[in-house]
Amino acid sequence: MPDPILIGKALATTALVAAVALLLYRLLWRGAGSGRASPAWALSLGPALFAGCWLLDLRPHWPATEALDRFLIFVLPALVIIEVVASLRRFPAWLAWLLRMCCAAAAGRILLHNTVYLSDLAGPGSSEWTRAQSLQILACLAAGAIVVWVALVLLTWHAPNRSIPLALALSSGAAGVTVMLSGYASGGQLGLVLSAALVGATLASFILHGSADVTSSIGVAVMTLFALLLVGRFFGELTTTNALLLFFAVLLCWLPVVLPYIRRMGPILRGTLQVLLVAVPVAIAVLLARQKFLEDFSAGSDEPSAEDYRGSEQ
Repeated sequence: MPDPILIGKALATTALVAAVALLLYRLLWRGAGSGRASPAWALSLGPALFAGCWLLDLRPHWPATEALDRFLIFVLPALVIIEVVASLRRFPAWLAWLLRMCCAAAAGRILLHNTVYLSDLAGPGSSEWTRAQSLQILACLAAGAIVVWVALVLLTWHAPNRSIPLALALSSGAAGVTVMLSGYASGGQLGLVLSAALVGATLASFILHGSADVTSSIGVAVMTLFALLLVGRFFGELTTTNALLLFFAVLLCWLPVVLPYIRRMGPILRGTLQVLLVAVPVAIAVLLARQKFLEDFSAGSDEPSAEDYRGSEQ
């Protein structure tokens, strides 16, 4: 069982690192606006996620034989770098978006590389998916990641609000708990780390004027949540229903912006409603996972717990 004291210290440190990093960036580069989205949030979330994972012993190993290793070594740095170059004045906006979409499309393939789903690890023809199935599943994963990423970025442009990272923090924290209840306790901690980082950066953003530009946080948060749910689904016992509820719940943030009368609310009320709407499917996912956990526990299931999924990827 995870040590709750260790987790608490790690999450507090993660939130602190995210907050300090955001404040430092805003103070040191206060006048360096380029007319593009600021990379401040990405530059705060990236180090915070690494710090939290390091403290929780979710450290990447080389060679990267596990999905989380590949996420921390390849995907997460790529997300931060893309947001940094996208903020440069002379970097074409269309190329920045192309890089974002390529990263989202490739993430599923990177995370599932050399696993029983895609590779013939037990001999020729032993992979669980055929080539056609692999292409279909990877295409669906890529499409889902791109839809959520683009939809939330468009929302930040249409109605900038700190409620979006808070909604992502809620989904991420619930995803972490759900994955832990689904038999993958160590991996589920990644969701808690992401949630702490988002909360820490959000609280820090209230101190500095202009820090409500959360665009660069979307890619990092969405793709980290994507990675967590993917490993929970394919290497743990997370159900497809729960994975979909947790990943697409944040799209409900659009409702208070487009619904008549509600969209006329002040930004604080509208933002609060956005978070509350996201909380509904997220709570359903957690309750479903808890119910399944209790049923399995009462039945005395002797199936592997997937606490450490190292073997399932070989």
